[in-house]
Amino acid sequence: MQILVLSDTHGAFRVLRHLMVTHPDAETVIHCGDGEREIAQYRNEFPEDAERLFCVRGNCDFSFPAPEMLAKQLPFGHKLLAVHGHRYLYGDFLNNLAALGKQNGADIVLFGHTHTRTDCTVNGVHLFNPGSAAKPRDGLPPAFGLIDVFESGVLFSHGNARLPVL
Repeated sequence: MQILVLSDTHGAFRVLRHLMVTHPDAETVIHCGDGEREIAQYRNEFPEDAERLFCVRGNCDFSFPAPEMLAKQLPFGHKLLAVHGHRYLYGDFLNNLAALGKQNGADIVLFGHTHTRTDCTVNGVHLFNPGSAAKPRDGLPPAFGLIDVFESGVLFSHGNARLPVL
């Protein structure tokens, strides 16, 4: 199973569309918030593909009817939890997210908000931020994430979300 992970697209519809089109093998797409306009536009223009696109509400999603937290059972006993992350940005941010994962029985927590890539394990919970697909703050190119779930384990990776030059 492959999951495409996006976050913080902030109105960049072309980026969202490009990543959705270039990752047809991702049976699930999770957007970790701050993308209400482009998600609504994508669902409107591509209703046949909208069923694989899940999202959570970010701090810049003011009129978006999305949940603040999304839990998803994955194959081989893994459970994923997705949040935007802005509500946990106090004290030890990563420990807060790991505790949230443990409280919800998740071994994977996806988050956004910081616009920086993260891929680490804290207290047995894997924390993964795809970075921003439109406005990165880590000095790296715009990014997305891929999660591949196998019987032997879970593989996390980041990719470059820059649009091709036309």
